[in-house]
Amino acid sequence: MEVRSHRRLTLDEAAALHGHKGPWLVIGYRAGERAIEVLKPSTEMDLSCTARSPLRTPYTCALDGIQASAKCTLGKLNIKVEESDHIEFSFTNVRDGRVLRLKLKPEVPETIERISERSVAEAAKWVEVQPLCNLFEEEMS
Repeated sequence: MEVRSHRRLTLDEAAALHGHKGPWLVIGYRAGERAIEVLKPSTEMDLSCTARSPLRTPYTCALDGIQASAKCTLGKLNIKVEESDHIEFSFTNVRDGRVLRLKLKPEVPETIERISERSVAEAAKWVEVQPLCNLFEEEMS
């Protein structure tokens, strides 16, 4: 069986799938983009993700972003979701075992909530333009 090369949805396509472009969708999308950049999967089957977060919206919206950008999907069973007080995404390249862990910085949810009180679109844009080092603590193993 031939697997097509890894092509992710654009952020606008992810927003269409999800229903709107909110900040948590963008968080997940950017995490998946980073996983592709660092782990360099050859195909859409090469990555898996364990997502840890509170199991309630809006935090779980990040899962749609991950599915769109990293192609770790519920249908392929290469994304797992675990209840947690903190938000962290661990991506594994299943071919070589390398793991990228992205832990959301503690001030990010508070900032998103504060901006979202004015405008969800403004909060999404804030997440979209932040350098990744302002959003995540990153660890490779």
